[in-house]
Amino acid sequence: MSRLLYVSFWGTSKGWWDRLDLLFDSLAKDFEVYDVGFLHNHAFNIVIKKDNHVNYVRFLLRFKKLESKIIFNQLFRFPFLIYTIAKFRPVAIIFFSNVIPLYILTIIFKINKLFNFKVILDLDEFGGKEEEKRSIINKIYDKVTIRFLRFSNLILVLNNFAKNFLKNYGIKDSKIFVLSQFVNPNRFRNHVNKEELREKLGLNKDEIIIMTSGVFRAGNYSAMLKFIRAFASLENEFKKNLALAIIGVTHRKEFISKAIEEGNKVGLKVKYLGPYYKETLNHYLRVSDIVLFLSLKNLGSCFNTPIRFSEYLMSGMPILAVDLPNVREYIKDENFLFDIYNEEDISNKIKNLINLIRENELVFKAKMPTELDLKNTYLKLNKKLIYIVYDKI
Repeated sequence: MSRLLYVSFWGTSKGWWDRLDLLFDSLAKDFEVYDVGFLHNHAFNIVIKKDNHVNYVRFLLRFKKLESKIIFNQLFRFPFLIYTIAKFRPVAIIFFSNVIPLYILTIIFKINKLFNFKVILDLDEFGGKEEEKRSIINKIYDKVTIRFLRFSNLILVLNNFAKNFLKNYGIKDSKIFVLSQFVNPNRFRNHVNKEELREKLGLNKDEIIIMTSGVFRAGNYSAMLKFIRAFASLENEFKKNLALAIIGVTHRKEFISKAIEEGNKVGLKVKYLGPYYKETLNHYLRVSDIVLFLSLKNLGSCFNTPIRFSEYLMSGMPILAVDLPNVREYIKDENFLFDIYNEEDISNKIKNLINLIRENELVFKAKMPTELDLKNTYLKLNKKLIYIVYDKI
């Protein structure tokens, strides 16, 4: 069986990311799969473990921290990657990167000339998450990056916006494959009593709770502040027995305290319930009345469909979301979409949803592909890869 490497530049394990679990399960039907990652440790070492049908190759490097944005650390990993390629001689390598720097693309194609493997790029982001607008320099950088992307054999993207964006830059339709996020539905099939859970979590059973979760970086944290400040124009009757609950981790400690402070200024109760845990997310979502998906509107946020948004969809809870083209692939009802840069629009949507909840008339519908449809899509990728590997296309 031909060997295929998935290179993410960090270490993963089964159950860490549902999308990778399904991808590896699917690929293993036609390929010998190796997941290559790097971990910081106190010694240089290589560890190879097999878990069912996936081989996990881990390089343990003598660094306290392996930040993806530090050029030196990224470049330092390439000799180990070349060793892995020389050792296993894969027919194809899938490179995961949420922002593809030019130097990484250059090195990938140099290595490819030495070992003649097929290059597949798994792109979950393009253009960065934390910028509201792209500068002229960054736009030029984007166009140069696109030229490199054309040399790859296949590009995996998460949504149709990303596909159309790449097509507009001249990348052939046959080179782009939409591989949507996958969230294991078993995580959300445990239906629990809402009132009992609220009591257990110390939440008021009579409050209307808006819940949001995730890793809060500068971009989505900025979106959170914009959302909170929109409550300044809401009448007190709408803020009575209303709370915004946050679960997750932040890149800066002051993010949470600042959000609570901003909430106090506008009369909104903001509660931090603790870090995000995959195993307990369903419980937190179930105690809410509305789940909130926050993001700035920029190229990066439109290109990516975050795991948390897919988790919200899978939970079946009503979702109030920033109006993005990738979000509109699933939510069509204007009542649940808002402009993050328009405080009046935000406040109007909140008032409308609060009225619907109080009158017990809230109805939420979303277009969600079935588990079977998603699994069939992943199997179609296998067929595509087989054609690419054996030069049938």
